Amino acid sequence: MSISAVDRSLMTALNQIYGPTETSGSSAQNTDETTSTEDTATLSPQGLRLSSLFGTEPGKAITLDDLRSFAREKLGEFAKRFKALLEANGIDTSQPITLGHEPGSGRLVVTNDHPQADKIEQLLAQDLDLCNTYTAATSALAIVKHGEEHSRFTEAYEKNPQAAVAQFSYLFNSQWGAQVTFGQDGFDVSYQRVPRGESAIEV
Repeated sequence: MSISAVDRSLMTALNQIYGPTETSGSSAQNTDETTSTEDTATLSPQGLRLSSLFGTEPGKAITLDDLRSFAREKLGEFAKRFKALLEANGIDTSQPITLGHEPGSGRLVVTNDHPQADKIEQLLAQDLDLCNTYTAATSALAIVKHGEEHSRFTEAYEKNPQAAVAQFSYLFNSQWGAQVTFGQDGFDVSYQRVPRGESAIEV
């Protein structure tokens, strides 16, 4: 897969989530013929400022693997702190707890039928740093999912534009959201498509 194709798809994904950004005249110009087995992206100046969040040097490309690693690290950190918070407050951790963001407000809520959902949400509301750790992880996962889907669309479009648009039409009116279910044996990530303009977090 060409790097330029991935660049375009990840930038499209970022623009879908965070809105369009201005582009600079210093975009990659000589990458069309370069091939790589690793997905990479060239970001706008605004995007490059995000590089510090993912542990990469400013000006260096942020790969989908970088985002995955960042998300895994943040989820691991969140899971450890979340478990300690629950145990310290007498929350039953034998039942799975699925967390997601409330549409519009972005508030972290329990989305499954845990009997102590209200208390869990109250505890989370009192620890914004913990909530931000979860949000950082799931936002990165959503970007990765968008990037992967747009890469597939780009490849299909190069072969057959009409068929690709029909197959991936959902990319034009929806976006991905990620939520995580925490259990005694760890956590599982799931994804769902939400209509454009109804994202869980307004950025």
